[in-house]
Amino acid sequence: MADSLANGDKAALAAVRAKLRADLVALRRAVRACARCGKRGGGMPGHGEPGSALFMLAGVPGPGAVASNPWGSWWDEVSSRLPEEWGWDPRSVYLSTALRCPLGRVTRKEVQRCSLYLAEELNIVGPRLVLVSGKVAAVAVREALGGEAPANPRAGDAFTLLNSTFLYDLDVARIGGDSKAARVFWEVLREAKGYMGCG
Repeated sequence: MADSLANGDKAALAAVRAKLRADLVALRRAVRACARCGKRGGGMPGHGEPGSALFMLAGVPGPGAVASNPWGSWWDEVSSRLPEEWGWDPRSVYLSTALRCPLGRVTRKEVQRCSLYLAEELNIVGPRLVLVSGKVAAVAVREALGGEAPANPRAGDAFTLLNSTFLYDLDVARIGGDSKAARVFWEVLREAKGYMGCG
């Protein structure tokens, strides 16, 4: 009897995972075809797997962003330090952006347009920790969660909603040219170890 229950549980878990992957594929397809801002497609979907414990959210696609890496060169820099400092496999992190298209000027209206995608993405991935990088990402989280998130968070602030903790950090775009901002960014990222139970 116990063996049949265990097999039934495994089958149910496999079915849930398959459904979440299918939902994520459908969401990525919708982002790529999105015409909400008038660009007529070409949106940058998030990258990773449902169930990823860490969800890293930037404001906009990074320099050199591609479908397999929406953070572009920012992720190259961050991921090079994760294995050394945390002992983590960077492939187990989910990467996303608040805005799905590179825009010259970011307004709240654009953030609102993309926030539906973020809300769905958070629901599908179900991360333990969301690292919210920068003001645009912070506004997007508030829009996606219907005002449940703080209005003016500072680097190092955190709140928990359902099973996810949201930890705010400075914008990853600033770490290349501003040594003080880079120091704060890495300090907050180190704090994430405590939320993830790895330090």
